[in-house]
Formats: sequence, structure tokens, C-alpha cells
Amino acid sequence: MISRIKSLAAAAGLALALGAAAPAQANVIQLGFILDRSGSIGSGNWSTITTGLANAINTLIPIDGTYEISVVSFASSASTNVNHVLVDSAAAKTSVTSAITGIAFTGGSTNMAAGFTNMTAALTTSPLTNLSGQSYVNLATDGVADSDSATLAARNAMTAAGIDNISIEAIGSGVDAAFLQNSLCFPQACDTSSPYNFPSQGFYIAVANAGAYAAAISNKIQIVTGQVPEPGTMLLLGASLLGFGFARRRKV
Repeated sequence: MISRIKSLAAAAGLALALGAAAPAQANVIQLGFILDRSGSIGSGNWSTITTGLANAINTLIPIDGTYEISVVSFASSASTNVNHVLVDSAAAKTSVTSAITGIAFTGGSTNMAAGFTNMTAALTTSPLTNLSGQSYVNLATDGVADSDSATLAARNAMTAAGIDNISIEAIGSGVDAAFLQNSLCFPQACDTSSPYNFPSQGFYIAVANAGAYAAAISNKIQIVTGQVPEPGTMLLLGASLLGFGFARRRKV
């Protein structure tokens, strides 16, 4: 009887230990950022975009192991610049932000399909993939994909692999907004109005330029991480969207 009690106690202790250990990884959220570095971006704007993303991550992502970061950039081909790095220390966060600001501008065409393919690989090869709480991908682009069909196929492969949400920043007026909103957001269709229905829908923010992207990506990271955006960030984003509207009217 005593040995049976000891066995039950040991089993209960093991169960409690496993239960205590599981949440540390089960709640990890994967964040993926796909960045367009094609020729139309330009080197100056590219620096603004990468600095904006790095600053947002540095400011808004905690170092408690809650978030895993992947970054892919694309032009004529794609590169995986941050490959599923768990932000569980200051050093890990620094490695992520340094890698982002160190991505060289190359120019080239807009092989968006390669960007999606590389990001799917980065997320699904992580040791935390099957334990991840959620996986959220953000695409930033200022142009039109080289091939809509190839991009859609790569996007569909991403969602089939279990990615939970795809959201988009459209930079400037040279994008194919209908394709981005109706074909790439996930779950469809893009939510374009704040407050966004995240994560039940992918959401879409159109910004006037690379400078406005920095405000938009900060706003998005705050929404994704469940933080309340600062009033100043919302005002800046509103001004960016207003400027984008004026730019579109002048161009028509």
C-alpha cells in the first residue's frame, strides 16, 4: 500500500512538473516580417524601413521568451535575415535588431512569392512551431508582385502550413491594393478600418511613404502583442493615412 501511495505521489509530482513546464513554450507567439527591398523602395527608404522595424521590436517586444522573430527580405530573390530567434534575453533582442538594420539594400524586381516561401520555411522549421501559441506574418511592400499566381500559391502554402494571420502594409500608391487585400490577407478579407478585427482577420494599412511605415509597424506590433497604442502613435498614423489620401487625390 505504501509503495502504491509513493508511486501515485511520484506520478502526481511528474504531472505537476510537466504542467508547470509546458506554458513556458506553449505560449510562444511567432512573429514574421516580410520586407520588400525591390528597386522602387530606394536605399534611403530602405534604411528608414529597417530602422523603423528594428526600433519597434527593440521598444515593444519583451525579453521574456514570449515572442519568436523571423525576418525575410525580397527583391529578385529572397533572403532569410532573422531565422526564428526566440527573444528571451537582451542579447537575443540585440541580435535581431542588428540583423535587421544590417540588411543591405539590393534593388531588383518584386519576387513576393519567394518572400512568402522563405518565411514559411523560417516559421515551420522552428523547434517551437508545434508549441507556438499563434503565428502572425506581416508583409510590407510598395510594389506589384512579379507574378500574382506564384505569390498566391506561396501564400496558400503558408496558410496550409498553419500560419494564423497575414497582415499587410502598403507603402505609397504603386501597389495593387485589390490583390493585396482580396488575395493575400488571412483570414480573408483584409480589415482596413481601425479598430482592427485581429486576429480573426488579416488587416491592411496603407501609408504614404517609408517614414509613415515606422509608425504603422509600431502600431501593428502593439495590436499584435495586445498593447494599447500610444495616442501619439495613433495621431501620427492618422496623419500618415490622411497624407496618403491627399497624395492619391493629387495623382488621379
